[in-house]
Amino acid sequence: MKDFQELLRQSVVQHQRLHNHLTAIEKRLPILDLESTVQAADDMDALFSAIQLTDQQILAVMDAETAAEHSDLIEERLQLGKTLQQQYQKILPKLKTRLAGYKAELFIIKHGLQTMGGYIHGTAAAGAIIDTSH
Repeated sequence: MKDFQELLRQSVVQHQRLHNHLTAIEKRLPILDLESTVQAADDMDALFSAIQLTDQQILAVMDAETAAEHSDLIEERLQLGKTLQQQYQKILPKLKTRLAGYKAELFIIKHGLQTMGGYIHGTAAAGAIIDTSH
C-alpha cells in the first residue's frame, strides 16, 4: 500500500485533474452536443470515483502524527476541494439544463415520428379494380 504522503500527492493531482476537467467543460458548455455532454458527465463521475477511492485509502492510514507532518499537502488538498465544490455547484445546474434540453428535443422528435407514422396514404398499396361500367 502507498504511504500517506504518496496518497496525499495522488489526491492533490486527482483534484487538480478534476478542476481542469470542470474548467474545460465550463468553457465548452455552450457548444457541447449531446454525446460530448454525456461523455463529460461520465468522465467527471470517473474522476470523482477515483478521488473517493484515494480518500478511503488516506483515511485508512492517517493518524494525527502523519497528518501534522503533512499539513501543507492537506491544506492544499482542502483548498482544491473547496474550489471544486464551488465549481461543481456552478456547472451542475448548467449541465442538467443542457441534458434536459436534449431530452425535450428527443421527445419532440420521437413524438413527431409517431405522429407521422399515424398518417396513412390515401391510395391502396395494391392496384384497385377500375370500374368502367358508368
